[in-house]
Amino acid sequence: MHIAIWIVAALLVGLWSLLAYGVGTLAGLTAGLTGLPADWYELIAGTPGAEWLDMVLPGWRETIVYAAQALGAVLGWLGGALPVIVWVIWGFGTLGLVLCAALLSGLVALARKASPAAGTVQA
Repeated sequence: MHIAIWIVAALLVGLWSLLAYGVGTLAGLTAGLTGLPADWYELIAGTPGAEWLDMVLPGWRETIVYAAQALGAVLGWLGGALPVIVWVIWGFGTLGLVLCAALLSGLVALARKASPAAGTVQA
C-alpha cells in the first residue's frame, strides 16, 4: 500500500510540475497578447465555424479580442514576477502533495500496527 501511495504521489507531482512548466512558458508569451486588434481579427477570421458562431453568439470576436488584450495587460503588469509566482505556487503545491502522501503512508502504518497480523491467535 505504501508503494501505491508514493507512486500516485510521484505521478501527481509530475503532472503538477508539467502544469507549472506550461504556465511558466505561457507567462513568457505576454508580448504576443498585446498586438493590434486587426491582427487578432485576422487570426480569428480563419476559425472553423466562425459564421455559425456569428449567428449563435453575436459579438464573440470582439469579446475574444478584448479578453486577449486584458490578459496581455495583466500579464504585462505582472512582468518578470510571474515566473517567480508560478514556481512559488508550484513549490507549495508539491510540498502539499508530499505531505498528503506522507500522512496517508503514516495512516496505513498505524492501521497495520493496530490490526492483528493474519494467522496469529489472540488469547
